[in-house]
Amino acid sequence: MAEHVDITDEATLIGTLRLVRAQIAEKKEIEAALVEKVKALLGDATEARIGGRPVVYYRWTKPREQVDTRRLRKEHPDLVEEYTRTTTPSRRLVLLDPSGEEGRS
Repeated sequence: MAEHVDITDEATLIGTLRLVRAQIAEKKEIEAALVEKVKALLGDATEARIGGRPVVYYRWTKPREQVDTRRLRKEHPDLVEEYTRTTTPSRRLVLLDPSGEEGRS
């Protein structure tokens, strides 16, 4: 398997990907600010209406149950081994900063 490939002819593809990721990050920031404003308007209410019609629900979710894997591994390592399954590895695409620093740009 090749360790690297030269995509100099497709450099604009990487630039476009960087731009789109930056736009997505900006939109997510805007979304988070808007959500906080709506939550503030709702206060303790579970529903917001416009013209008498519901437009937003803000309800409690069911409590989540989680297994304390550290404790289980410590107290019952045999069970952990018996019920642990390994998944297929996957690849992660990481855009490198043009300055040479690794990270999502």
